[in-house]
Amino acid sequence: MRYLSLPWVNLSSASNWQQQVSSLSHLQYLDLNGCNLVDSVPTSSLASPANFSTSLSYVDISYNSLRDASFIFPWLMNSTGSLVTLRMNDNGLTGTIPETFGDLSSLEELNLANNELKGQIPLSLFHSCNLVELHLSKNKLTGEFHEYIREFSRCAHKPLKLLDMGWNEITGMVSDLSQLQSLEELRLGNNRLNGSIHEGIGELSNLTELSLGNNLLKGLISETHFSRLYYLESLDLSHNALVFNVSDDWVPLFNLSNIYLACCKLGPNFPTWLHTQTMIENLDISCAGISSTVPNWFWEPLSQMLNLNISYNRFRGKIESPILPAIVSDQPRSIDLSFNLFEGPIPAFLSTTSQTFLSNNSFSIANPLLCANSTKNMRFMDLSNNDLRGELSDCWRGFESLVVLDLSNNQFYGNMPKSLGSLRNIQSIHLGGNNFSGEIPSSLHNCTQLQIFDAARNKLSGRIPSWIGDNIPKLLVLSLHSNNFHGNIPLNMCNLYELRVLDLSLNILSGSIPKCISNLSAMATQEKSNATITHDYHYEYRNEFSRDDAISEVSGVYNDSASLTWKGKMSKYGSTLGLLRSIDFSSNRLTGEIPTEMMTLIGLVSLNLSRNFFSGHIPPTIGQLTSIDFLDLSRNHLSGTIPSQLTQIDDLSVLDLSYNDLSGEIPLGTQLQTRDASAYEGNPKLCGAPLNNTCPIHGHQISEHDADGDDDEQFVSEGFYIAMAAGFVMAFWGVCFSLILKQSWRYAYFKLLSDVYDNLYVFTAIKVAKFKRIRSQI
Repeated sequence: MRYLSLPWVNLSSASNWQQQVSSLSHLQYLDLNGCNLVDSVPTSSLASPANFSTSLSYVDISYNSLRDASFIFPWLMNSTGSLVTLRMNDNGLTGTIPETFGDLSSLEELNLANNELKGQIPLSLFHSCNLVELHLSKNKLTGEFHEYIREFSRCAHKPLKLLDMGWNEITGMVSDLSQLQSLEELRLGNNRLNGSIHEGIGELSNLTELSLGNNLLKGLISETHFSRLYYLESLDLSHNALVFNVSDDWVPLFNLSNIYLACCKLGPNFPTWLHTQTMIENLDISCAGISSTVPNWFWEPLSQMLNLNISYNRFRGKIESPILPAIVSDQPRSIDLSFNLFEGPIPAFLSTTSQTFLSNNSFSIANPLLCANSTKNMRFMDLSNNDLRGELSDCWRGFESLVVLDLSNNQFYGNMPKSLGSLRNIQSIHLGGNNFSGEIPSSLHNCTQLQIFDAARNKLSGRIPSWIGDNIPKLLVLSLHSNNFHGNIPLNMCNLYELRVLDLSLNILSGSIPKCISNLSAMATQEKSNATITHDYHYEYRNEFSRDDAISEVSGVYNDSASLTWKGKMSKYGSTLGLLRSIDFSSNRLTGEIPTEMMTLIGLVSLNLSRNFFSGHIPPTIGQLTSIDFLDLSRNHLSGTIPSQLTQIDDLSVLDLSYNDLSGEIPLGTQLQTRDASAYEGNPKLCGAPLNNTCPIHGHQISEHDADGDDDEQFVSEGFYIAMAAGFVMAFWGVCFSLILKQSWRYAYFKLLSDVYDNLYVFTAIKVAKFKRIRSQI
């Protein structure tokens, strides 16, 4: 057998697959990629070269589970002297690349990408002068890049076409590469390359892809760097400290499809050379220091673009709608114009995108976008932090694919449109920071996939709808604070088993906290969750701009965020939103006792019940909230003592029990004594550190003067004098009554007094006489 190809066949039970392959002495072609192969045969059993085939020229064992490089590499080195192609990518290989790879003189393609290999790349590997493709990306490889390139100079013939070493830990400079004239694809992104880019890179006339993004490169980029790059299609220099120094009338030799220049300095003027690039599909010039208007011609290639990102610049002015050709309706597009100075109406032509990010501008009118006829493919729309005003149009029936909607921090007013309920796929709605009034429309009960609903900081009124708990079981974040909701907290809210953040503060809610709040099971666990709340997207489309009109795929995740009050400050949480477990009922009119059932929510990180009318004792089981970081029970009518269990909470950074009717001594413990006294003020019956009001000991109140050490007077109190007077009276009348009633005792008593008097008189007279005698002698 010379040809064996079994791709994606499950061979996980073939524990001796290497021995079986080695027995095929005439085998030349081996394809076992995706077969669930594992390291299972000891190397010692295959130690003799006589056991191996010597004729293999093609080996593909990628997409398996071959973890141990020290196990699989020796087998390959001994069995494949004539190897031309070796693919072992996507295995999770650990260890280092052995020096013996340099002995594979016939090797033309080596693919070890997407493993966990570490250490330096053997210099001998670059002595393989027949190498055409070298794939080493997504490992943990180190070493100096310019030293690796220097080794190629040993080869008179350099056929290398693809060099992919991206996503490693490689350092050094991008030295002169002009000797690699066959190079077509150079991928060095996401490493630690530093210094400037040598101008010799402009001599690579066959180069189609240049990727150096996400390194530590700096310096000027001139026209010389592109002097002979006739066929360049993809350029990635993003996230480096590079400055473009090209003339305003520069006309590049190339026509790029992909341009990634984020955080390179292109401004302050708009880069006019982009006008010559007529085939752009992906363009990212975000954070590029551009401060100007956008010329109208810039929008014309939009019909063929997949991704456009010009965010974090200072683009200004209105966007004039260009005359666009017919746009393919099912082709996904992403447009990010956020963090600029755009103003005026949002143009309707942006409705053809699937992801539209326009936040943090000064747009004033949204209706042209919202009421366009081409919104059915839009999945993510962020119009937050603009100057959008007026009533929100009732045009939402056309957004059948919308997953995330963010209209927060604008000036919308009036009722929420009922057509929002037609967003059957919506997972996140942000309407906070506007002037919406009226009730939450009942049509929203159709949004059964909703995970985040934020309508805080509006003028909404009525009761909190009970259907929220019945119809939206996947809700993770519910924020309705700073509105005018009244009535009770609905019992149905307890059905939100996945809820992690519940903020109903600053409303007019009354009644008590439902005891069923313990049903919020996501808050009743300390299990770790993902730090982010994400929304996945995946869709296929026919790319009619490709040469073969093939079906393409787009997939990824959208990281959601929410604005929440934390420790008295409004903050936006994104990367850590999934970790929060928070309940905020503050500033309402809630009454009754704090339910002990709430203390079972052991995953809570923040609990704020302040500024209500809660009464009764603080539940003694509050010590169960071991994850709590913020606890505010201030400005209520709580009474009784502070539970000693509070001292069991180690990570409590903020505690406020002020302005209640608490009494007794503050329990001893560093968590409670080390706080500022303001955490307990407004409780006149509280005593103990850190308050100046010290506690009574044995019925006597110790003053600050006593605490300084005046032991002689520490027992003198009102109680002491009362006790002393009572004792005197009882003793006096006890003696007097005895003397009155018994004559013999009376005679004995007075005789005793007479004798004592006589003795004292004689003693005193003798002492006085001696004193006078001594004085006269002096």
